[in-house]
Amino acid sequence: MATEWVTSKPGWQVVYAIALWAVALGPSNMIFAQLPGVVQLPERSAPESQPGSLTSEDYLRLMEQANVAAGIQPVGGSFVGAKPRPRGSLEQPTQPTVSQPIVSLPPETLVPEPARQALPTTALAAAPLAPASQLSAPLAPASQVILGPVAGPQSNLPQSPLPQLTVPESPWQPLSQVPTSTPAASTKPWIGPRWVGRYAAVGMRRPGDESMTFSAGGPLGTFGSDLASEITVGYMTNPIDCYEFTYLGSLNWNRSLDSSGPVNSLLSSSDPTWLTHFQNADLHQQTHRALYRQYGLNRRWLTDDIGNSSIGLRVIDYSEQYRLRSSTSTGQGLYGLDTSNLLVGLASGMELWRPVSQRAALGGSIDGGLYANFAQAGNQASDGNGRSASVDDQDLSLAASLTVHLRARYQLRSWAGLYGGYRWMVVSGLATVDDQAPEPLSNAMSLSTSSDATILLHGFDAGLELKF
Repeated sequence: MATEWVTSKPGWQVVYAIALWAVALGPSNMIFAQLPGVVQLPERSAPESQPGSLTSEDYLRLMEQANVAAGIQPVGGSFVGAKPRPRGSLEQPTQPTVSQPIVSLPPETLVPEPARQALPTTALAAAPLAPASQLSAPLAPASQVILGPVAGPQSNLPQSPLPQLTVPESPWQPLSQVPTSTPAASTKPWIGPRWVGRYAAVGMRRPGDESMTFSAGGPLGTFGSDLASEITVGYMTNPIDCYEFTYLGSLNWNRSLDSSGPVNSLLSSSDPTWLTHFQNADLHQQTHRALYRQYGLNRRWLTDDIGNSSIGLRVIDYSEQYRLRSSTSTGQGLYGLDTSNLLVGLASGMELWRPVSQRAALGGSIDGGLYANFAQAGNQASDGNGRSASVDDQDLSLAASLTVHLRARYQLRSWAGLYGGYRWMVVSGLATVDDQAPEPLSNAMSLSTSSDATILLHGFDAGLELKF
């Protein structure tokens, strides 16, 4: 009979709706019950890369991963004003974020409005759901059911006071006071290192022009090698951007030859008296000297010491001097030919490294430059009988350079490392002594500067790099 009464009243529809609502939301309520504090949502996994051959971006990632495995930490991105990392590199590490806690509140109690008004706020929030069997009055129609502290019509429940419920203070903070993330690393200023210094001993050989001579007694031979210094001083505005000044020099090559006999056809004259002390000389002394210096002001981009690039202003100073002294028992003839080149232009390069251990790495670099060459040539002669002549000429031409450098490095400390390698350097568009066409000796000589020569320099280097 009781069962028929309950099902025959309009309130059973409400109970049935509540049951369906509990079944539908049951799993979520279970989650909230199990994790009443912070609910960590699963992170989305990155999409898998599409299969296929490695691209340049994939290779850059592999290189950076190898650096990380070798103990070389990535730089850049964790300071004020950091530049974006290059395309294809590893993702910039970010600080983990603290998820906002999802607080699961207990369901509202189906308590009529008069009884609810008599409850304190804290007790009302924690009041349990009263089952329908414990209600002392029949359920109100669906239109009169009150869910939560909202205004509604009063029910016929008795106005009996309910006991005060003691609710422990929740340790949770309000959502407005919970930090959403840890302090960002970008707020930390970058403190260095700021300065970079490199010093290397450079040994370079200048081959070519081995057959050059003004004497029939034999050629001058090769220049050989010379030892010079390469000094670099750089200032880093951040771990990626570096402004540096470089100096290479002075490379000074010399070759000489002492011989006897007549001069060859390179030295001629329409006046035989000009050649009196050159023909059938007791001694021909020939000396040839070449001098090379290089200056650079570059901006270098450093990307985790894997793929570095640079661009800047470069100046190359290259000059040659040739002297012939022919001595006889009655006098001495002198002949000289000089050339100079001042190359001013832009140069750009790229450097790649491959770590092979925690401290060692192998790599290489290539750079090229395009210059305006302010070339000059000069010719002077003296016949030993009181006559002399000289002439100078200038020329503006286009020159270029290409350098290939194979290198290795070993990291002693985070601020110190050793490096060395072998380089090949080609410079074209130069005025050299061998490239000039000597004019016949006369009181009024003429000269036209030729700047079509190409020279090759190659040799080793070894040095020390410091960061402070």
